[in-house]
Amino acid sequence: MKPEDRPPSSDELLAMAYADGELDLEQRAAFEARLRREPVLASEVAMQRRIAVVARDFAPPEPMDYEWERISRSRATRAGLWLAWFMIAIGGIGSILFGEFELVQSSAHPLFKVLVTLLVMGLLLLFTLTLRARLRTRKLDPYTEVKR
Repeated sequence: MKPEDRPPSSDELLAMAYADGELDLEQRAAFEARLRREPVLASEVAMQRRIAVVARDFAPPEPMDYEWERISRSRATRAGLWLAWFMIAIGGIGSILFGEFELVQSSAHPLFKVLVTLLVMGLLLLFTLTLRARLRTRKLDPYTEVKR
């Protein structure tokens, strides 16, 4: 028997029912408690949601979507976007480093220097934590395979 021929397990059926919003309040609470403890079950729910989103995405694309797809495949567009993001990253990092260097070299009040440094470090930490959370939860996002 092939794996795709086997009947779904009780956990898979529960994940499908949860993803479709078919569980009553008590079942939902118990299932959500299991989700917090069992990452494999959370992955199954994410897969079921992804399947539901992809199934809704079977409508033919509108004519405008064809044009956007053609533009996004263009080498010039891809190279331009890569160059733009590279320039933004280098410019941003350089500006932060140069600003901090100038601030340290200036005759500004030491408290002001500390406050600006804390602000910049806080913004960088917030960006890093947000990026980390996004990367860690990406595999659970049901919209990663949806085109638009």
